[in-house]
Amino acid sequence: MLHRKERAESFIQQQLTLLLRERVRDPRVAALTVTEVELTQDRRFARVYVASFEGEEALQEGLEGLESAKGLLRRELAQRLSWRFTPQLAFRIDRSWQYGEHMDQLFDQIAREQVERDQGVHDQDAKEQDANQDAESDESE
Repeated sequence: MLHRKERAESFIQQQLTLLLRERVRDPRVAALTVTEVELTQDRRFARVYVASFEGEEALQEGLEGLESAKGLLRRELAQRLSWRFTPQLAFRIDRSWQYGEHMDQLFDQIAREQVERDQGVHDQDAKEQDANQDAESDESE
């Protein structure tokens, strides 16, 4: 049963993506990507997660465009699903890519700091070796 639900979610995601590109004429939704669809067990409601890589303003405008196109999307989806009923669509923001990007930046910063520390330790070791060599040469004279 779970596999069937996952297939239905995937199908709805694909169809919504196609509909946004081919049928919705609102330029506000052009910047959106459908990242995930979650159906309730009874398949009467679908949470549709969307993201925009063009910033927060494009995302907010895109959500407004989706809300205005919700009727068209649901009607078109009904024809493609051929289910007894079509799920109600609820659009949500997916910020997981922003979180991932933030984590990448943190990892890069940690790596840079590690390199700087390693260079600092290497420089300190070189200074100590020079000091030891100077001390040895002073003793031998």
